[in-house]
Amino acid sequence: MDTETSSTLRFFHYIPSKPLGIVGLIVFIVIALFLFIRIFRSKSRLFLYILPCTAVAECIGYLIRALCSSGETTMGKYIIMTMFLLLSPNALALVNYKALGEVIKLSNIEKAPFYLRPKFVTWFFFSSDIFSFLLQGSGGGMQTTPANANLGKQITLVGLAIQLVFFAAFILITVHVHRSPKYDYSIEGQPNAKRNMMRCLYITLILLYVRSIYRIAEYATGYDGAIARAEWAFYVFDGLAIAISFVFYSVLFMGNYLPKRNEVNGGGLVKRLSSESTSVDNLTHIDNGFEMRQTRDKYSSNNV
Repeated sequence: MDTETSSTLRFFHYIPSKPLGIVGLIVFIVIALFLFIRIFRSKSRLFLYILPCTAVAECIGYLIRALCSSGETTMGKYIIMTMFLLLSPNALALVNYKALGEVIKLSNIEKAPFYLRPKFVTWFFFSSDIFSFLLQGSGGGMQTTPANANLGKQITLVGLAIQLVFFAAFILITVHVHRSPKYDYSIEGQPNAKRNMMRCLYITLILLYVRSIYRIAEYATGYDGAIARAEWAFYVFDGLAIAISFVFYSVLFMGNYLPKRNEVNGGGLVKRLSSESTSVDNLTHIDNGFEMRQTRDKYSSNNV
């Protein structure tokens, strides 16, 4: 057994499939380009650019994985690959958090419980995701040193578990918003905006949830466990789950079910305010004309 093969086996416990790594790379390159172009051309909300950026991160992870199949696998290369493939899908949850917050905001509910307010939904779950992200990242970094490898694995596991708990809470809020007729809104040209948005959220949340359960099971059973040794499990429960999520982000494109950037940044508001201003000016002009006519009539009657 040569040095390159032994180093790869030491980290993966198998030789990664180069064809599958290349397929993953190509799939996510296509997804990234498609979403970049679609978001740009449709002038959709800026937070949706997280989607193609996440696909680019997946590309990097699969590129390194493909390189590991035919070359020496170093600790640094393995950690970088793991960080991109483990952490980057967390950003998809951020997109869902922001999207649901926008749905609640567009519904114009005057009085709502604090946990159903747009800012709370967006920033609370955003903060929880960042916290779990940092735990997973720091845990992964600690695993680069043999002395801290076990502690790093436990920290990563805690980060994944925390993420799973907040995922479950977010799903419950999503179900409530979906079922409540109060949380409704309309987008021009999209008669089923809320329904399609909810479909996208449900499907992607379930896929991300399945992927998180797989990752927890992988870390819980250890690097030399049956799950970590099964390459098919990685591609089915991680790679395929994320790829299908991107398919639904593309088909049920969130940008279609939210106001465009120019409408949010003031285009529509300026137009409305301008029309209101014009109406006020017209009323003022009519008012002044009426007062002048009254003064003139009064002056004429005095002269008579």
